[in-house]
Amino acid sequence: MTIIHINVPYSMLLQRIDFAITNRINPEIYFSAEDLDACDEKEAQHLSKILQENDLETTLHGPFMDLSPGGVDRRVKEVTFDRFLKTIELARFFKPKMIVFHPGYERWKFDGNVKLWLESSLQTWRPLVKEAEELGLSLAIENVFEENPDSIKILLEEIHSPYFRFCFDTGHHHVFSKAPLSQWMEVMERFLSEVHLHDNHREMDEHLPVGEGGFDFNQFFTLLSQLNLNPLYTIEPHEEAHLWRGLEAVKKYISDLRS
Repeated sequence: MTIIHINVPYSMLLQRIDFAITNRINPEIYFSAEDLDACDEKEAQHLSKILQENDLETTLHGPFMDLSPGGVDRRVKEVTFDRFLKTIELARFFKPKMIVFHPGYERWKFDGNVKLWLESSLQTWRPLVKEAEELGLSLAIENVFEENPDSIKILLEEIHSPYFRFCFDTGHHHVFSKAPLSQWMEVMERFLSEVHLHDNHREMDEHLPVGEGGFDFNQFFTLLSQLNLNPLYTIEPHEEAHLWRGLEAVKKYISDLRS
Protein backbone atom coordinates (compact mmCIF):
# COMPACT_ATOMS: atom_id res chain seq x y z
CA MET A 1 0.00 0.00 0.00
CA THR A 2 1.29 3.45 -0.93
CA ILE A 3 1.84 5.69 2.10
CA ILE A 4 0.51 9.24 1.82
CA HIS A 5 2.22 11.65 4.19
CA ILE A 6 0.34 14.56 5.71
CA ASN A 7 2.02 17.85 6.55
CA VAL A 8 1.55 18.61 10.26
CA PRO A 9 3.24 21.36 12.31
CA TYR A 10 5.44 19.91 15.05
CA SER A 11 3.59 21.78 17.82
CA MET A 12 0.23 20.49 16.56
CA LEU A 13 1.51 16.92 16.34
CA LEU A 14 2.65 17.09 19.97
CA GLN A 15 -0.86 18.10 21.00
CA ARG A 16 -2.69 15.65 18.73
CA ILE A 17 -0.50 12.57 18.71
CA ASP A 18 -3.43 10.39 19.81
CA PHE A 19 -5.42 11.62 16.80
CA ALA A 20 -2.48 10.80 14.52
CA ILE A 21 -2.18 7.28 15.91
CA THR A 22 -5.92 6.57 15.76
CA ASN A 23 -6.23 7.84 12.18
CA ARG A 24 -2.92 6.38 10.95
CA ILE A 25 -1.48 9.80 10.05
CA ASN A 26 2.00 9.40 8.54
CA PRO A 27 3.25 12.92 9.17
CA GLU A 28 5.48 15.25 7.29
CA ILE A 29 6.49 17.17 10.40
CA TYR A 30 6.89 20.89 9.76
CA PHE A 31 9.37 22.64 12.03
CA SER A 32 8.86 26.39 12.07
CA ALA A 33 11.56 28.63 13.53
CA GLU A 34 9.44 28.92 16.67
CA ASP A 35 9.22 25.12 16.92
CA LEU A 36 13.00 24.80 16.62
CA ASP A 37 13.54 27.36 19.38
CA ALA A 38 11.01 25.71 21.69
CA CYS A 39 11.90 22.12 20.86
CA ASP A 40 13.31 20.05 23.68
CA GLU A 41 15.38 17.13 22.38
CA LYS A 42 13.98 14.73 24.97
CA GLU A 43 10.46 15.73 23.91
CA ALA A 44 11.32 15.22 20.23
CA GLN A 45 12.92 11.88 20.99
CA HIS A 46 9.83 10.77 22.90
CA LEU A 47 7.55 11.82 20.03
CA SER A 48 9.69 9.99 17.50
CA LYS A 49 9.59 6.86 19.65
CA ILE A 50 5.78 6.94 19.74
CA LEU A 51 5.61 7.33 15.95
CA GLN A 52 8.03 4.47 15.39
CA GLU A 53 6.29 2.17 17.88
CA ASN A 54 3.05 2.73 15.96
CA ASP A 55 4.70 2.12 12.56
CA LEU A 56 3.99 5.63 11.32
CA GLU A 57 6.42 6.75 8.63
CA THR A 58 7.71 10.31 8.71
CA THR A 59 9.20 12.98 6.51
CA LEU A 60 10.26 16.42 7.75
CA HIS A 61 9.81 19.95 6.40
CA GLY A 62 12.27 22.61 7.49
CA PRO A 63 11.49 26.27 8.28
CA PHE A 64 11.36 28.81 5.47
CA MET A 65 9.88 32.14 6.61
CA ASP A 66 12.46 34.97 6.27
CA LEU A 67 15.23 32.49 5.38
CA SER A 68 17.50 32.63 2.34
CA PRO A 69 19.99 29.79 1.76
CA GLY A 70 21.26 31.54 -1.37
CA GLY A 71 21.04 35.07 -0.02
CA VAL A 72 23.70 37.75 -0.26
CA ASP A 73 23.40 38.95 3.35
CA ARG A 74 25.93 36.89 5.30
CA ARG A 75 24.10 37.16 8.61
CA VAL A 76 20.75 36.13 7.13
CA LYS A 77 22.47 33.15 5.53
CA GLU A 78 24.09 32.20 8.84
CA VAL A 79 20.67 32.11 10.51
CA THR A 80 19.32 30.07 7.61
CA PHE A 81 22.18 27.56 7.92
CA ASP A 82 21.64 27.23 11.66
CA ARG A 83 17.90 26.63 11.21
CA PHE A 84 18.47 24.00 8.53
CA LEU A 85 21.22 22.29 10.50
CA LYS A 86 19.02 22.08 13.61
CA THR A 87 16.31 20.43 11.52
CA ILE A 88 18.78 17.85 10.23
CA GLU A 89 20.06 17.20 13.75
CA LEU A 90 16.50 16.57 15.01
CA ALA A 91 15.99 14.17 12.11
CA ARG A 92 18.36 11.75 13.85
CA PHE A 93 15.47 10.86 16.15
CA PHE A 94 12.70 10.67 13.55
CA LYS A 95 14.63 8.80 10.83
CA PRO A 96 12.56 10.45 8.09
CA LYS A 97 12.32 9.26 4.52
CA MET A 98 13.05 12.82 3.37
CA ILE A 99 13.72 16.32 4.72
CA VAL A 100 12.27 19.09 2.55
CA PHE A 101 13.63 22.63 2.36
CA HIS A 102 12.93 25.69 0.20
CA PRO A 103 15.86 26.77 -2.03
CA GLY A 104 14.88 30.44 -1.95
CA TYR A 105 15.40 31.56 -5.53
CA GLU A 106 13.10 34.36 -6.70
CA ARG A 107 13.77 35.99 -10.06
CA TRP A 108 12.63 39.44 -8.93
CA LYS A 109 14.58 39.35 -5.66
CA PHE A 110 17.83 38.35 -7.41
CA ASP A 111 17.20 40.44 -10.53
CA GLY A 112 17.41 37.26 -12.60
CA ASN A 113 21.01 36.65 -11.50
CA VAL A 114 20.99 32.87 -11.04
CA LYS A 115 24.79 32.79 -10.85
CA LEU A 116 24.82 35.08 -7.81
CA TRP A 117 22.20 32.93 -6.07
CA LEU A 118 23.94 29.68 -7.05
CA GLU A 119 27.38 30.64 -5.72
CA SER A 120 25.86 31.66 -2.41
CA SER A 121 23.62 28.58 -2.30
CA LEU A 122 26.55 26.19 -2.75
CA GLN A 123 28.19 27.62 0.38
CA THR A 124 25.05 26.74 2.33
CA TRP A 125 24.13 23.38 0.85
CA ARG A 126 27.52 21.65 0.52
CA PRO A 127 28.12 21.30 4.29
CA LEU A 128 24.44 20.52 4.93
CA VAL A 129 24.41 17.73 2.36
CA LYS A 130 27.65 16.38 3.79
CA GLU A 131 26.05 16.30 7.25
CA ALA A 132 22.99 14.54 5.83
CA GLU A 133 25.16 11.99 4.03
CA GLU A 134 27.01 11.15 7.24
CA LEU A 135 23.68 10.62 9.02
CA GLY A 136 22.21 8.62 6.14
CA LEU A 137 19.47 11.22 5.59
CA SER A 138 18.12 12.57 2.30
CA LEU A 139 17.33 16.24 1.63
CA ALA A 140 15.03 17.58 -1.06
CA ILE A 141 14.59 21.13 -2.29
CA GLU A 142 11.10 22.23 -3.29
CA ASN A 143 9.97 24.55 -6.06
CA VAL A 144 8.24 27.64 -4.71
CA PHE A 145 8.53 30.88 -6.71
CA GLU A 146 10.66 29.39 -9.50
CA GLU A 147 9.20 30.13 -12.92
CA ASN A 148 11.08 27.24 -14.52
CA PRO A 149 13.22 24.33 -13.28
CA ASP A 150 16.60 25.72 -14.40
CA SER A 151 17.89 27.16 -11.09
CA ILE A 152 16.98 24.06 -9.08
CA LYS A 153 18.43 21.76 -11.71
CA ILE A 154 21.75 23.64 -11.75
CA LEU A 155 22.03 23.51 -7.95
CA LEU A 156 21.27 19.79 -7.83
CA GLU A 157 23.81 19.10 -10.58
CA GLU A 158 26.50 21.14 -8.83
CA ILE A 159 26.02 19.32 -5.51
CA HIS A 160 25.70 15.99 -7.34
CA SER A 161 24.70 13.79 -4.41
CA PRO A 162 22.15 10.96 -4.14
CA TYR A 163 21.25 12.53 -0.78
CA PHE A 164 20.21 15.83 -2.39
CA ARG A 165 16.96 15.49 -4.32
CA PHE A 166 13.90 17.36 -5.61
CA CYS A 167 10.38 17.77 -4.22
CA PHE A 168 7.81 18.94 -6.78
CA ASP A 169 4.99 21.07 -5.38
CA THR A 170 1.87 21.09 -7.57
CA GLY A 171 0.27 24.13 -5.95
CA HIS A 172 3.39 26.28 -6.24
CA HIS A 173 3.82 25.25 -9.87
CA HIS A 174 0.24 26.22 -10.66
CA VAL A 175 0.57 29.71 -9.15
CA PHE A 176 4.13 30.71 -9.97
CA SER A 177 5.60 28.66 -12.82
CA LYS A 178 5.63 29.84 -16.40
CA ALA A 179 7.09 26.57 -17.69
CA PRO A 180 4.64 23.77 -18.50
CA LEU A 181 4.25 20.77 -16.25
CA SER A 182 5.72 18.43 -18.87
CA GLN A 183 8.94 20.47 -18.95
CA TRP A 184 9.34 20.28 -15.18
CA MET A 185 8.83 16.53 -15.15
CA GLU A 186 11.15 15.82 -18.08
CA VAL A 187 13.93 18.07 -16.76
CA MET A 188 13.65 17.00 -13.13
CA GLU A 189 12.65 13.33 -13.39
CA ARG A 190 16.09 11.98 -12.39
CA PHE A 191 16.02 14.06 -9.20
CA LEU A 192 12.37 13.64 -8.21
CA SER A 193 11.90 11.92 -4.84
CA GLU A 194 8.79 13.54 -3.34
CA VAL A 195 5.70 15.45 -4.45
CA HIS A 196 3.53 17.89 -2.49
CA LEU A 197 -0.06 17.58 -3.65
CA HIS A 198 -2.45 20.50 -3.25
CA ASP A 199 -4.52 22.71 -5.53
CA ASN A 200 -5.53 26.34 -6.16
CA HIS A 201 -7.21 28.60 -8.70
CA ARG A 202 -3.92 30.13 -9.87
CA GLU A 203 -4.47 33.35 -7.96
CA MET A 204 -2.93 32.45 -4.59
CA ASP A 205 -1.43 29.45 -2.80
CA GLU A 206 -4.76 28.22 -1.38
CA HIS A 207 -3.70 24.68 -0.40
CA LEU A 208 -7.01 23.20 -1.55
CA PRO A 209 -7.54 19.43 -1.73
CA VAL A 210 -6.45 17.75 -4.94
CA GLY A 211 -8.98 18.34 -7.73
CA GLU A 212 -10.68 21.37 -6.16
CA GLY A 213 -8.69 23.99 -8.08
CA GLY A 214 -7.30 24.18 -11.59
CA PHE A 215 -4.11 22.09 -11.53
CA ASP A 216 -4.16 19.26 -14.10
CA PHE A 217 -3.72 16.21 -11.89
CA ASN A 218 -4.73 13.87 -14.70
CA GLN A 219 -1.74 15.04 -16.72
CA PHE A 220 0.49 14.98 -13.65
CA PHE A 221 -0.21 11.38 -12.68
CA THR A 222 -0.06 10.33 -16.33
CA LEU A 223 3.43 11.84 -16.57
CA LEU A 224 4.50 10.03 -13.40
CA SER A 225 3.34 6.77 -14.99
CA GLN A 226 4.93 7.45 -18.37
CA LEU A 227 8.26 8.37 -16.78
CA ASN A 228 8.05 5.41 -14.37
CA LEU A 229 8.39 7.68 -11.33
CA ASN A 230 7.37 6.59 -7.85
CA PRO A 231 7.98 9.51 -5.47
CA LEU A 232 6.85 9.96 -1.88
CA TYR A 233 3.37 11.48 -1.78
CA THR A 234 2.51 14.29 0.65
CA ILE A 235 -0.63 16.39 1.03
CA GLU A 236 -0.57 19.79 2.73
CA PRO A 237 -4.05 20.55 4.12
CA HIS A 238 -4.63 23.79 6.00
CA GLU A 239 -8.01 22.65 7.35
CA GLU A 240 -9.06 19.33 8.88
CA ALA A 241 -11.93 18.96 6.37
CA HIS A 242 -9.41 19.33 3.55
CA LEU A 243 -7.37 16.50 5.06
CA TRP A 244 -10.01 13.84 4.44
CA ARG A 245 -11.06 15.11 0.99
CA GLY A 246 -7.43 15.43 -0.04
CA LEU A 247 -6.58 11.92 1.11
CA GLU A 248 -9.48 10.36 -0.77
CA ALA A 249 -8.67 12.25 -3.96
CA VAL A 250 -5.01 11.23 -3.93
CA LYS A 251 -5.87 7.60 -3.13
CA LYS A 252 -8.13 7.51 -6.19
CA TYR A 253 -5.42 8.89 -8.48
CA ILE A 254 -2.89 6.38 -7.15
CA SER A 255 -5.39 3.54 -7.57
CA ASP A 256 -6.12 4.62 -11.15
CA LEU A 257 -2.38 4.91 -11.81
CA ARG A 258 -1.84 1.31 -10.76
CA SER A 259 -4.70 0.01 -12.89
